Amino acid sequence: MNQLNVAVVGLRFGRTWMNGFRNHPDCRLVHLCDIDAAALERGVLESGVTATSSHLDEVLADSDIDAVALFTPAPLHGEQSTAVLRAGKHVLSAVPAATTEAGCRDIVVAARESGCTYMMAENWPYEPSILKAQAIYAEGKLGTLFYAEAEYLHHTESLWYKPDGTSTWRHTLAPLLYPTHGIGPYLHMTGDRFVEVTSHAVSGRTPPGSDPGRSWLEVAIMRSEAGLLFKLLNTFCNAHPGGHYLSFYGDKGSFETGRGNKARSLATYWTTGDTPREMAEETCEYPPLPTYVQDMGSHAGPAVSIIDDFLKSIANNTPSPIGPILSSHMTLPGVCAVESIRAGRTIEIPNPIEW
Repeated sequence: MNQLNVAVVGLRFGRTWMNGFRNHPDCRLVHLCDIDAAALERGVLESGVTATSSHLDEVLADSDIDAVALFTPAPLHGEQSTAVLRAGKHVLSAVPAATTEAGCRDIVVAARESGCTYMMAENWPYEPSILKAQAIYAEGKLGTLFYAEAEYLHHTESLWYKPDGTSTWRHTLAPLLYPTHGIGPYLHMTGDRFVEVTSHAVSGRTPPGSDPGRSWLEVAIMRSEAGLLFKLLNTFCNAHPGGHYLSFYGDKGSFETGRGNKARSLATYWTTGDTPREMAEETCEYPPLPTYVQDMGSHAGPAVSIIDDFLKSIANNTPSPIGPILSSHMTLPGVCAVESIRAGRTIEIPNPIEW
């Protein structure tokens, strides 16, 4: 496979991906981009890459760049991914795909018309506990799923302000606009999609550091095309410790992850015929990392697999595992959930296949 020239845009969370692309045998990291001069300087020192810019337009204008890894603020993903595709370059984007329906639509249309590869870097389908769920589901041991739920508790208060006191994008982002960690594993595993959502928002009396203009915690109840009911709870500010949790209920068995920091590694499950009738526990681990992996932080396990899948999709001219349609299926329920809170009613979720 010919090596692809890759640029990484956004060098905070993007540092994980910068170090993944930097040593991958099937690509070359050739360009770094960030509006923060200090972050850019740090990236240069760590990677040895000397071609840099402070604006995405400079990346798009460089004909030597084949693919762009976008790890920028969430509200920019839709517009920036579309611009990359329109420039004739492949794109790997952080989650969510966008924060509006129009942003998702633009990505779907631009990917189709450009013929370039788009992939959303949703990591939870690649986590060890969810890989176990996928295996059990594929074997038919859960049967038909009829209920699922997920919780995503992320304390972002420390990220709400820049050193100069100005607000960041995280300060006002509605929690349910970040739905992909919760609903992504189910959609990726089953091929189902959500068709309607009803949501509610609540806040504590004295939430620590909370913006009074934003809900403390939001809950969405979604109905899928296959008839499954899904409860998603998201919060960015809570007295409860942070963490994840996912569960799947089927007519032949059930599955759930651990809670908090055990969600990625602990799988508990029961299937019809197992005795005694109680959940079995299994500790799951990431596959061994390739020898080229260096300094990729806590997201190294799924990041390596995501980068591999992205590069293979481009090389083989095959759809990426989380392409424009699936990424929209993972993102749109959150957009519609926020609209449900505002409107006080159930909202129908559009089908990106029709775009």
